[in-house]
Amino acid sequence: MKPLLKQFNEQSHKPFSIVYKDTKNPLSELPDHLHDWHEIVYVYSGKGIFFIDQSFHEMQAGDIFIIPGNTIHRAFPDQQYPITSTAIFFSPLLIHSPLLKHSFTYLKLIDLCKKHKTYRYSLDLTVLQEIEEYIDKMKDEDHQANHDSQELIIHWLHIILVYLNRNCLIDRESVKNPQFEPEWIRTTLQYIDQHLNNKLELDFLANHAAVSPSHLSRVFKQLIGISVTDYVTTKRIIKVKELLWNTKDKVNVIAEQCGFQSMPYFYRTFKKHTGLTPKEYRKIAP
Repeated sequence: MKPLLKQFNEQSHKPFSIVYKDTKNPLSELPDHLHDWHEIVYVYSGKGIFFIDQSFHEMQAGDIFIIPGNTIHRAFPDQQYPITSTAIFFSPLLIHSPLLKHSFTYLKLIDLCKKHKTYRYSLDLTVLQEIEEYIDKMKDEDHQANHDSQELIIHWLHIILVYLNRNCLIDRESVKNPQFEPEWIRTTLQYIDQHLNNKLELDFLANHAAVSPSHLSRVFKQLIGISVTDYVTTKRIIKVKELLWNTKDKVNVIAEQCGFQSMPYFYRTFKKHTGLTPKEYRKIAP
């Protein structure tokens, strides 16, 4: 089963979504999924494991997770101590470009998370309390739905992003995560990410990991939640989406760079994953 594509309406009058203090147990949590919108997750209580892109992260009270758009992720809440968290989803199109002379950007942390694959942060209690207050304001305003509620919510979202930029960029390596996966799984995920233009068949990856194909397939599905084939295909589609937005290369060139040798298969797969053609997807680039 391929990762679930969580859909948001880019043309909606409300280009954000707040899931406030939601308690998740292993049965109610979404399977592996991704979405075009960015996501901020604040953990109030509970324990669990968060798989994000290539790595596993411990989840506990006070953690903040920054999940850039188009990132495969899945939470595994502890059955005895389920996770209670707030998730804020927002379109990149929502974030203003500040009229400042220096190179400030509200999305600096998100860009660095994507570049360095560092997603989990633990902040000082005073900073967490202030961020909690802004989350509460966003939730209350979203429920009231006054005529200017969206403007206030967007304003507070920008403030939260400033707080995160100011406090999370001090030391990206401040939170160390215990290793929950075998070393060969971690190196396999890294290899896939760095060689999407190659043939990434199960036998080849198993040989690279020095394990049997059946063992790789079984452990990969158990830990990641999807098959090796579906994971590779999804990572390729994510890379295609990035190149469609960030380059002017022709679609067939991009498809080949991302490991798609057959254009009919590429078009079918892209439409299946996104609901759009590559040309249509490129038009909605922020």
